[in-house]
Amino acid sequence: MLGIFKRYGFAGVVAGALALMTLVVLGKSLFAGGDAGAGQGPPGMAQMKGKGGPGGPGGGALVTAAAVSRHTFSDAIQALGTAQARESIVLTPKVADTIRRLRFESGDRVRSGQVLVELASVEQSASLAEANAANAAAQEELRRAQELFDRGFASQARLDTVRAAADAAAARVNAGASRFDDRTIRAPFSGVVGLRLASPGQYVRPGDQIGTLDDLSQIKLDFDVPETRLAQLAPGVAISALTAAYPDRTFDGTISQVDSRVDPTTRTVRVRALLPNPGETIRPGMLMTVQVRSNPRQALAVPEIAVLDQIDGAYVYRVRTAEGGPSAEQVRVQVGQRSGGMAEILAGVAEGDQIITQGVQSVRPGQPVRFGDGAPGDGGLRDRTPAASTAPAPDRAQQRRS
Repeated sequence: MLGIFKRYGFAGVVAGALALMTLVVLGKSLFAGGDAGAGQGPPGMAQMKGKGGPGGPGGGALVTAAAVSRHTFSDAIQALGTAQARESIVLTPKVADTIRRLRFESGDRVRSGQVLVELASVEQSASLAEANAANAAAQEELRRAQELFDRGFASQARLDTVRAAADAAAARVNAGASRFDDRTIRAPFSGVVGLRLASPGQYVRPGDQIGTLDDLSQIKLDFDVPETRLAQLAPGVAISALTAAYPDRTFDGTISQVDSRVDPTTRTVRVRALLPNPGETIRPGMLMTVQVRSNPRQALAVPEIAVLDQIDGAYVYRVRTAEGGPSAEQVRVQVGQRSGGMAEILAGVAEGDQIITQGVQSVRPGQPVRFGDGAPGDGGLRDRTPAASTAPAPDRAQQRRS
């Protein structure tokens, strides 16, 4: 070994070793390729035996088919809307005065007519009591005047004067009662009170916010739609709404009203829909994505993956059954709306036709096809090739070794 290093040098020895290793690798590759070629025969033969090539036993492309069936479609309109309570008010006083008592807390449920706020009303109470006393005296005077007139001891003019005084006294009572009621805030409808924004003893003026009251049993959803879609809008048309607060829930409702005017600036029309809100999940002010589902209809449909969109139109592969076995037939179709993974077919195929849904890209017009076991929509057409014909050929090298 030392003599070799001295004779050829280190570089020469390394080059020779690399060349020897290369020859060994090439020899192994050639030997393995020869055994594989002897066991498999010409290239592609194993695939034809295993899957059945065209013209062979059970030949044809392996596909999956589905029957043309009817599906529900509707013309969809997308919009954004803001949720509003069915009824909503801001609790504010009619007159300026001091809050004597608050009869609610934040989040309370109240009924219609329930007293919510009482303002200081000492002076108004005294004035009302005085008006009631004066009215009682005036009504008694009217009674006596009426008796005297009936007996002929009083004139008609005297009776009219007393009656006018009694009416004025009754009017003063009503005015005093109205001023007293102005210092009491009642719930005009049943609902939920929002956050309390005032305290007892606080001086408030008309317009100052004490709280809010909302009826959340239904939600009014207002949204704008382009005027070009006005013909598709009418009361009773179904809608669905989504909100980012509940991404996994869909809220269904119907259109209740369409505005009588189109906005000349935006060329849109305001639409109002009503959404049931039994759990009071939707809150006023929420931004919601609205989808109007107008013109619902039952139409022929195929899975969208079965449609081939080309420059000259849309096509599908229909399974044609003949004596030679099933084959692929390319059919031009007219596609309508696409929704939920289904494509509406307006023309080109009939209900019940078998349409290839998987393996569309690998088939050609007129090519034989076959269906794998359990393929949906195969209509009983299965690959009947015997199991022995699809088994791979035994390895010849293995036979020689055995």
